[in-house]
Amino acid sequence: MPNPLSARLARLALAAAIPLASALLASPPWWLTRALLASGRLVSPQRRLAAWDALQRRADQRARGSRRRVRVLLIRHGESEANLQAGQIVGGRDVATPLSATGEEQARLLGERLLRDGLRVDAVYASHAVRARKTADIACAAAAIRQRVRIEPRLVEFSQGSLERRWRAEVYAAGGPVLRGIAAHSLFYRPPGRSPDGDLGESQWDVERRMRSFIEA
Repeated sequence: MPNPLSARLARLALAAAIPLASALLASPPWWLTRALLASGRLVSPQRRLAAWDALQRRADQRARGSRRRVRVLLIRHGESEANLQAGQIVGGRDVATPLSATGEEQARLLGERLLRDGLRVDAVYASHAVRARKTADIACAAAAIRQRVRIEPRLVEFSQGSLERRWRAEVYAAGGPVLRGIAAHSLFYRPPGRSPDGDLGESQWDVERRMRSFIEA
């Protein structure tokens, strides 16, 4: 015959466990975050994002006090030849595409603006993409910045895998696999295949991690 006291204790334990589990998933402690991030399809994107945020908060708290203050200017490259089709073709890395004539002028004007502002620069970084390197070279010359432009692959645009250089109307068709993937996985959605440059598709989360690794280096 079932023990009424044992059954009641079991119900109380279950009632307490459900909100506790929900709270841990909503705002996971550091020791649970890595498991949630690695869980992939087993956990919703919202839970994985909360786990990622918790992990970064803990890292920030541990590093606070030992970091030096750094001002970072994030500057986009000038208009490239690939940008001329941006409304029709899915973009991405395409590291070989050069600046357009307009893009070169934009880079020169940027340098002149930096010179007028009297900005002091300690280091200049650009990705290995031709458009980024050229923008940095032209802007630094116009701004009289003598620092050598350092090439940093982690700064390159994110790879959209096999989706790159395809027609946007085809890739983002309503009800298609790409929009379904984005809806299901949010910033963890990783485009399939490799880009024409040979790079695997990246999720927004992949890009955030490599950018963070550069900033914190």
